[in-house]
Order: sequence, then C-alpha cells, then structure tokens
Amino acid sequence: MKSWVMPAAVFFLGLGLGLSGPLLASRYLDPYFPTFLNESLHPLEGSVIHKQREQNRLLVTITTQNGTVLATFQQQVQEIDLLIKERDLVTLDVRQYEPFVNDPPLLRVIKYTEMSAANATNPNSSIQSDATQEIGSIHDPIGSVP
Repeated sequence: MKSWVMPAAVFFLGLGLGLSGPLLASRYLDPYFPTFLNESLHPLEGSVIHKQREQNRLLVTITTQNGTVLATFQQQVQEIDLLIKERDLVTLDVRQYEPFVNDPPLLRVIKYTEMSAANATNPNSSIQSDATQEIGSIHDPIGSVP
C-alpha cells in the first residue's frame, strides 16, 4: 500500500510546480527580461482631470472608458509634474484596469490645445468667401443668348 504514495506525491508536486511556475516566474523574473519580451498587456488611455503634487509624490486622476484611475508617481516626480497638465490625454501601460496604480509607465502624453475663438466660430470662412467669388464670376451661356 505504501508503494504508490511516493510516486503520487512526486506527481502532484510536479503538477503543482508546472501550473504555478509560469505565474511565479513572470512575477519575479519580469524585471530581468529584455524589454522586447515584455509586452504591454493593457494600454489605458484617458484624460487628466486632476493633478496634485505633494512633497515626494504626484497624484494624478485620469478618466478612461473603463472608469477613473488614481495614478501615484513616486519616481521622477518633478519630470512627470512638468510633463502632465490637466486635460491632457495620457496613455498608461498597465496589466489590467485598476482604480489605484503605483508608478505606471507612461506610453504617451498628448497635450491639450484650445481652439481660438475666431477658428471656433467660423472654421471654413476662407472657403466660403472663395466659393461666393467663384459663383459670381461664372458666366451663364444660356442666359447670355438673346
């Protein structure tokens, strides 16, 4: 009866290591892999709605399609504070949507630009004025015949 205990224990130990090995290896060995092997699993894009600078960290509230994210930056605080402004469009590299993230890598920052009042009221003003000049200069061959 004891002859099957040792092979069964080795089998279940191997099964447990085989199933948990990739999870544990990815958790502890990812920082040592080259960057081209680490793929971004979930780039999260959203608009910055609030930014708060504290002494040794920066808190940024970002609204995304999935929900609101509070990103806490504790590394390169001064550089990120200069880079990100409110209403900018930010893309973060996170594994999955989480409401609280610590030091997420920034993939892209698109600065918010406001249209001027003249462009916002009549964006096609030059096109419309050219079109009225061309219409006035067209000759009607049928109307010119007596």
